[in-house]
Amino acid sequence: MASKIREWRRELDELVELTGITLDDVCEYIGVQYPEVIGFYHRLPRKRETYIGVGMAFGQSLPRINDWIAEYGNKRRLYAKEAMSDLIWIYLINCSNRQKRGAGINFYRLYDDCQARVQDTYIALWNEYVAHSEGTMTVETGLAEVQYDPMFHDLRAFIAENMDAFKTAYSKPRQMLAEYVKLILDTHTRANDGVETPINFLRGYLDDSMMNYITGDPQIFNVIDMKSRDRVIKTKAVPKLKRTHVALCLALGMCGDEIDEYLSLMGYQPLDSGIGEEKALLQALKRWEEAHPLPRRLKAKYLQKASEENMTIQEELQAVSDMLMLRSDLDEAYRLAGRTFPYLRD
Repeated sequence: MASKIREWRRELDELVELTGITLDDVCEYIGVQYPEVIGFYHRLPRKRETYIGVGMAFGQSLPRINDWIAEYGNKRRLYAKEAMSDLIWIYLINCSNRQKRGAGINFYRLYDDCQARVQDTYIALWNEYVAHSEGTMTVETGLAEVQYDPMFHDLRAFIAENMDAFKTAYSKPRQMLAEYVKLILDTHTRANDGVETPINFLRGYLDDSMMNYITGDPQIFNVIDMKSRDRVIKTKAVPKLKRTHVALCLALGMCGDEIDEYLSLMGYQPLDSGIGEEKALLQALKRWEEAHPLPRRLKAKYLQKASEENMTIQEELQAVSDMLMLRSDLDEAYRLAGRTFPYLRD
């Protein structure tokens, strides 16, 4: 952690020298005051908004601000398909990055006004979305071309044009979770002479919040109103903490490289062997995998399609059992080592 703070300070020092913008100027830009030392310089900011504000004060690009958020904040990168929050920040960052030095518009402080206008447009158009769905990168690339105007007309028009794209937010990581769920349930279905195993089978292993998140169509993020059968403005809550996503991966039996793949799809940095909590987890997962070889074989056969190895149904059931007991096994290992396992609710 100390090395990251030093690297963060080095980046800020370089920006001060390069731009002539002081840290006091940055504080004024983002509207914060510190009684003594400047907090965001002497310790890593916890909130994504701080990295965004500091970056915008220096006129930095979206990629660099996203790198700060992931590397120093250990949080999810800004995601263009989150229309009510991240999309607005991306738009404002792009506007800030484009404006000429000294133009005087504080785009960071326009967030609330911009969000209110976008929300009005989004709600009004939700049930009239166009019949196409663009990928996330297509949406983000198009967003980079939207110019600033005081009433946000161009941004609101962009929202209307890309309305249907927002229903597929987080579809790739949710699809990955769905594949693990399917593997577990299909294995029990095969062992039960083809009688389908319901998803409620997982309730004994996953937290209620996890069950709520993984149920439903992984390609459609917005909730279906069960009475009208229409998509509604309310969406399933996406966990904000990286730790929560890691816990979900562990609950479905994922190990280090699989968790990293999922985190990448969600916009997070991979598990970091330089961070105490994540280092301990990586070490524990390595030991667990060495002691439980069946899950890796099962995943190679059914998920990666990289093996045609014959496994008996008893071996497949044991592999699934090992996957579902992963969190409990790690919790016990941590307890024996005198540590608290942070990925399991009490």
